[in-house]
Amino acid sequence: MEQIIQDIKATLINFQEKYNQRNFDNIQSYVKEFFVDEEDTSFIGAGLDSWCFGLEKITNMIETYWEDESNYLEKIELDIDKAVINVENSAAIIALHGKNTRNIKEEKVCEAMIAQLSKTLNNEDLSKSDLINLSVKITETLNHIKMGEEYVFPFRITIVMVNDGLKWMIKHMNLSYCAGDLNMLNNENIDDKYKTIPIDNKDSIEVREVQEVLKTLQEAYDKRDASLVDSYGEELLDNNELTSIIGTDSGEVFYGFNEAKELLESDWKYWGDFNLNRENSFISILNNIAVVCSKSLIKFTWPEKRVCSWPKGALEYYFKENKTNTELLNLMLVSINNALHTLLIENNKSTLSMRFVGVLVKREGKWKFNHMHFSDCVDNTPARLED
Repeated sequence: MEQIIQDIKATLINFQEKYNQRNFDNIQSYVKEFFVDEEDTSFIGAGLDSWCFGLEKITNMIETYWEDESNYLEKIELDIDKAVINVENSAAIIALHGKNTRNIKEEKVCEAMIAQLSKTLNNEDLSKSDLINLSVKITETLNHIKMGEEYVFPFRITIVMVNDGLKWMIKHMNLSYCAGDLNMLNNENIDDKYKTIPIDNKDSIEVREVQEVLKTLQEAYDKRDASLVDSYGEELLDNNELTSIIGTDSGEVFYGFNEAKELLESDWKYWGDFNLNRENSFISILNNIAVVCSKSLIKFTWPEKRVCSWPKGALEYYFKENKTNTELLNLMLVSINNALHTLLIENNKSTLSMRFVGVLVKREGKWKFNHMHFSDCVDNTPARLED
């Protein structure tokens, strides 16, 4: 097993090295070297519409990443040594972190903020919420300037690889950033682009079995009953030390059966109303492995009393982090403005478009999640690493 894991890591190292060479003349050969040449091979990027099936579309997306720095993926650094790798026969489930690092001059950062100021303030429908949001953005910009000109943007990756008898190849890949600015939607008449992906599932007994597991997962999130976390955990999660769940925030990575249950419990207690689009989920079966990809929606309801308590919680956290007085005051200004901005949202409710990727294994006739990856759609600047 150790040799297999080393072979997989060697493939990931080679993948990263050749990716960072950005050889446009050889891009098709690069994609064919690492991705399985099948119509349902997938690569899901960070954006709302970054869903690619088949090598031609995957090639086009990687070419866009190499060309356009605004995608924050022209070069990547993968933390391969710390990758969590679960080998299941001729397939492997991999969860790992990476980052994009770049130098951004202070003048450029200020110019971008001033351009946003001008655009927003010249809007005829300018609102109180817009002004508070601008205050948040200006404060964040000033904080970023104080942190220096080296910007690190962390991302998370889920990869499913298969062995064709000769080498390990990527069958499915999902990359996500933490959002720097969320695109909240109106609760009514949400456009289909936020809910659906182009798929062509092949019906089979296994696909229908996986759809039943998705139904149970949605049932658990609908009930939001923390007292049922043990029973749902047993029913839904692979009891394995290599089970992992990636949440939407940079620090939300949970390993092992017990930590995975803790995330479910936390979601049900504190998160919004999560709605997985089961009817439009892409499902790929690879022997005893199933990969599920779907857009989803999450609806938040924020009572005023709870929102007003957020800054207090932030203050207590920053005290524990031993922030300097200047850092603390700047961070608290952001926290208070964020709370005020939330309170001004109509009916204190907002909906957010998300993505869900799950990898299930079949043991003793039952499909269970060995890995889940929840992520926001990030088409703008992702969240910067601040530690």
